[in-house]
Amino acid sequence: MTLEFPPGMQLVDAELSEAFGTSRTPIREAIVSLKEAKLVDVHPQKSSSVSLIDLDAVEEGMFVRFNIETGILKEAIKNADGASITHLHNNLEEQKAALEAGQLDRFMELDNLFHKQLYFSVNKPWTWATVMRMVTHQDRVRRLQVRLGAEHLWPSYEEHLRIFHLVMMREACEDLSSFLHQHLTSGYYAALPELISKYPDYFAI
Repeated sequence: MTLEFPPGMQLVDAELSEAFGTSRTPIREAIVSLKEAKLVDVHPQKSSSVSLIDLDAVEEGMFVRFNIETGILKEAIKNADGASITHLHNNLEEQKAALEAGQLDRFMELDNLFHKQLYFSVNKPWTWATVMRMVTHQDRVRRLQVRLGAEHLWPSYEEHLRIFHLVMMREACEDLSSFLHQHLTSGYYAALPELISKYPDYFAI
């Protein structure tokens, strides 16, 4: 997920077992789970490998996330309580501090947490967990976007501010759906050509 093991890297049970100081059994169990999440490809009679980033999987994940998160945001605007709004506000303060300090991986963690807090504000933790299983390839692209610099991330922060304002003011704007779609997809489409150019071996094209 973090690209510490980059797409295409070969995964050898014995080497992983030694690196993590464990037996091969939990390594093999982890490989099975990662295969289900489409993060690992298992080759019969050969070693496994970290899956390449599948752009079709990215598109499908964004489709699922947009359609579910539109409903989540509408519910949050109606029903988020004071504690949830405080959590969102504190998260935004941390996002800004992380960007200003150049802590871009930290910003990405806070970005995910901000959206998670929206789901939890309307008591939908299982929905969040389900969506996260669908967006593994999208999240890996987002990890690559971090490498392009903070200027690619400030727009997301500004959009989070608007989301927070909508929830705090209980203001369901007319362009909510189009705004959220832009928030979830525009950074990806803007960065994708440069990412493919810089990391061509990471993508299944």
